[in-house]
Amino acid sequence: MELIDLTKIAENEKIYIRNFKMNKSKARIINDNISCIFIDYSQIHTYTEEKCILAEELGHYYYDAYYSLSSSRENIEKQEYKALKWKSLVCVPLQSILNCFYKRYI
Repeated sequence: MELIDLTKIAENEKIYIRNFKMNKSKARIINDNISCIFIDYSQIHTYTEEKCILAEELGHYYYDAYYSLSSSRENIEKQEYKALKWKSLVCVPLQSILNCFYKRYI
């Protein structure tokens, strides 16, 4: 999936993407009355990095994998795992994954 496809997914879900300067992270998603993904583009240097970050933030949205700053480390890790799972399933086609398994067994 390409970056433009991820951007269209965000548009269709009415998730706004905004450039926002951050110190300790490159992106955050906030889901209150409206959903908004804040990305610090000054910290992103490649197309692939931008695509991966956006896909992960959309993963938080689709799996309802949100946490607060006061959440336990265990909860944060669970929510991050869910978001990374969505990113992996969307960015890497299932057939590509299956081909890797097939080649491994040959």
